[in-house]
Amino acid sequence: VHPVEPAEQVELLPLVAGLGYRAWASTAPGTSDGEGVVLLASARMGALTVASGREMRHRYLRATGGALGARSFYAVHPEAPMGPVRTGWWRSDLAHVERWYAEAPGPIVAGDFNATADNAPFRALLRRCRSAAEGTGRGLVGTFPANLPWWCGIQIDHVLVPTEATTTHFAVLPIAGSDHRAV
Repeated sequence: VHPVEPAEQVELLPLVAGLGYRAWASTAPGTSDGEGVVLLASARMGALTVASGREMRHRYLRATGGALGARSFYAVHPEAPMGPVRTGWWRSDLAHVERWYAEAPGPIVAGDFNATADNAPFRALLRRCRSAAEGTGRGLVGTFPANLPWWCGIQIDHVLVPTEATTTHFAVLPIAGSDHRAV
């Protein structure tokens, strides 16, 4: 992984202006949204160290330090499993996430996983962690596509936490300019 500095030119920043967020992007400005991820962190998270990794098909971000302490937070966007080649990349991306759950303490991993809970490889990953939505009553809220009612869409955007973690709040929210809902 390679350290990255907070990004000044992230399109989401005007939407949270004045709220004290910092932003990091895993790709250079002008790169397609689908090629990477953006991480927003509030000032109360403290001094985070953020790095970009290349082991997955699309670059991811890993945050450590600050309020996370020894825990890592990963922002990811595994490849969409469309066709045999891309499905192979998607499986490989999920295998990277599964390896991260061997870390102690277990990480928090969030992003567009391009997978619902009925995808067998994603279910296999969930043996090492769990969805933060579990037990909140929001576990089947559609996150994609955002132009459909929540009850008609599919949940492919997830926040995964260690199995022993307790979720105190989980929400799925609309976000301007995206075909996904935020989690």
